[in-house]
Amino acid sequence: MEYSSKSLDHLGIVAGVCKEIELAAEIDRIVGIDKRQKVTTGESVEAMILNALGFVSKPLYLFPEFMKTKPVELLIGEHLSWKDFNDDTLGRSLDRLYETGTEETFLQIAINAYKKYGFKGRFLHHDTTTFSVHGEYEHEEGDLDAVPIEVTYGHSKDNRPDLKQFVTSLIMSKELPLFIQTLSGNASDKNHFREIAKNYGNFLKENWDKDCIWVWDSAFYSKDNLKAISEKHKWITRVPETLSDAKELLKISDLKDMNQTSLDGYSLLSTEITYGVKQRWIVIFSQKAYERESKTLKKSITKEREVIEKQLWHFSNDDFYCKEDALQALQEMAREWKYHKVKNIAIQESRKKKEGNVGRPKKNDVLKIMCNVTSSFEEDEEKIKKVLFRKGKFILATNDDKMSDEDILKTYKDQQSVERGFRFLKDPLFFAHSIFLKNESRIIALVMVMGLALMIYSIAQRKLREALLRENQAIPDQTGKPTKKPTMRRVFQVFEGITVLYENEKRVMIMNLNDMHRKILSLFGNIYERIYCA
Repeated sequence: MEYSSKSLDHLGIVAGVCKEIELAAEIDRIVGIDKRQKVTTGESVEAMILNALGFVSKPLYLFPEFMKTKPVELLIGEHLSWKDFNDDTLGRSLDRLYETGTEETFLQIAINAYKKYGFKGRFLHHDTTTFSVHGEYEHEEGDLDAVPIEVTYGHSKDNRPDLKQFVTSLIMSKELPLFIQTLSGNASDKNHFREIAKNYGNFLKENWDKDCIWVWDSAFYSKDNLKAISEKHKWITRVPETLSDAKELLKISDLKDMNQTSLDGYSLLSTEITYGVKQRWIVIFSQKAYERESKTLKKSITKEREVIEKQLWHFSNDDFYCKEDALQALQEMAREWKYHKVKNIAIQESRKKKEGNVGRPKKNDVLKIMCNVTSSFEEDEEKIKKVLFRKGKFILATNDDKMSDEDILKTYKDQQSVERGFRFLKDPLFFAHSIFLKNESRIIALVMVMGLALMIYSIAQRKLREALLRENQAIPDQTGKPTKKPTMRRVFQVFEGITVLYENEKRVMIMNLNDMHRKILSLFGNIYERIYCA
């Protein structure tokens, strides 16, 4: 008899969510099935999600190697073997996803999946990020029209301006990804946000929440954008502090006049204005932001002081023909100082030979009178006070007239959910960290698969947390303390080491299951228990 084993670990939970929402069947319904396919597009996508959430950092070109160590019959289907998941199978599946339309497909799958659990969310948190790539991605000038996106240079949110990139757009609602799209590397947030709201806003109202409200950062805020969507859609956005009206409001908004909120360290004050459209501006003061920005200001003051010390030393060695020129030069230099001012000035005159004359001055040599200026400096307390007055403040704007100021603030703070989504997608253990595909259309399809992996992860996490709350139970966190809000990453760690034992390639038993595993599986439900008890 020959014994062998394969790693199941946490992938049974991932497969359980895929089965529960009928992911493969839904994709195959949308994309279609070719009778010649042994592995359908939906099954390929499930396999790629398992790879993505396996956290083993194996890119797609090592995919058969990854699948060889997994119980494929349990995770995807009894009729399939690891050998069926080769590069060609995955590549053709990515091609089919692209040809069908990745944005609409993802949106439909997400909404249908969340409805199964009764998940809802009113707010649409929307943002973009960049993915840097290695490779040239060059095309002939005439071929650019046929390229779905242009992988090119642009403003890098990865701080890698030396690399080409593409942009990923993500909408999250209640920690759940609703929409994902791939854009060219030089795409403009300002235009993109407006187009997404116009193209998908009505669909989301009809299929997600009729009272949905869009949430954006300041990149969205412009008169054209506000006018374009305000008639049909509600929104919350941060106001750019570069606007003259915003600068003036921040300059005059005093913390003493603001209302405290139930949120620790936050105060606010609102006013009605018209900027393109009628709206409410809410000035927010954050104590934590104030303390953080004050520390940064102190560092800036110290850095400027060091620069000025060097400037004045060099300046004291400069010669001027008259006192007026010297003072004017000092004033012009001081105008560049943000936090300091001139304190004491001393002018010294000296007689020097004309240029070209060398040696000791002779009796009849004509000497010129030159001026040198030495000066000290000090912090400009008035300037610093004005700068400090504006620290810790920002402005939110909305065209919604029903939500309270405090609820607007709470909603905007949840914009972090998009950032968390991006961090997940960019995790070094996630296969998207090193995009290697040379075909732009396959990059677009792969980004959709990445979004589906985030969706599966988010569903699992929310499903478990709701079950723990409903049953009034808890599981240990990393420190051993009980928690009702575990991360799925922590749960995945708990399931590490679970294997499937085979005898002569026939499945015999699941090994290394303990009481904690069984407790978690019972909270997930029958589909998950069957996978681990097969």
